[in-house]
Amino acid sequence: MDAQKQKCMILCVAGQSNAVGYDESLIPADYLNRFRTGRIAQLGMYGDDNCKIIPLGACAQNYQDLRPYSNPANPQPNLGTKGIHLPLADLLLGSIPDDYNILVIACAYGGTAFTQGEPGSYDKEHLRPSPGPLRWGEGMPYYQAMRDRIAYALDQDPENRFLGMVWIQGENDLNDAAGHAAGFDRMADAFFADFRQNYPGRVYRGDWDRGVWYNVETVAYWYTRGQCPQIWEHYKAWNPETYVPVPRDTDSNEVNGTGLTASNRADHYGNDAYYKVVAPCAARVMEKRLKKEK
Repeated sequence: MDAQKQKCMILCVAGQSNAVGYDESLIPADYLNRFRTGRIAQLGMYGDDNCKIIPLGACAQNYQDLRPYSNPANPQPNLGTKGIHLPLADLLLGSIPDDYNILVIACAYGGTAFTQGEPGSYDKEHLRPSPGPLRWGEGMPYYQAMRDRIAYALDQDPENRFLGMVWIQGENDLNDAAGHAAGFDRMADAFFADFRQNYPGRVYRGDWDRGVWYNVETVAYWYTRGQCPQIWEHYKAWNPETYVPVPRDTDSNEVNGTGLTASNRADHYGNDAYYKVVAPCAARVMEKRLKKEK
């Protein structure tokens, strides 16, 4: 695939660790054969790959680099961990025109929040936030990089369109659900306003509003912690039509995990959960809009 010359639907996945994708289970040698990788790419983040359209593997190039946490049993070193990106993009291919590819933009880092963390800095020339788990919010480097990378991808071709925002975030605000909700609302409103002003008409079967932003539930463990349930109650109330429920019995890294990403393996989806459960849940909700008649 010559992705640089192909029209793209842009799919952004953002948030914290369960958006990064911390599935520690084995990435078998034939894993990529499950997917139509010829029509799926990502906007690179690391080194010389930065801002280049490159193939998407099992582990997306995120704000956080998961290559050092690769399962030692993987057939190759530094493959990283598995996330929602590749299985979700593959599932959505049936909902877009055949002459489009999907371009994934990954903007997530584990342990981030709206109510805590350093603001960090933003490298506008390279569209990258400074390293480390920073604070999310309107005007913050994480937001700026996410916004500017989507804009950069739209600018590559006038026929490129935005497909959707997949957001998985909230666990590190477990002590302040109200603060999380307020920060999220302000940031989402800024996102829609920015793109309505600068990229009108560039959403596929939708507009720059809550209809293109999908809030995905977290792994079951967090529903027992602090004010996390209130955080996801707010997400559901924010827009029930784009809220993505995930069954509470979905596997975490407690099954086939290595413990390399977190000592508490229940913190994160694992054991191929993104491929088997989480991505299909998100795709079903997204397809309700994408498959509507024009």
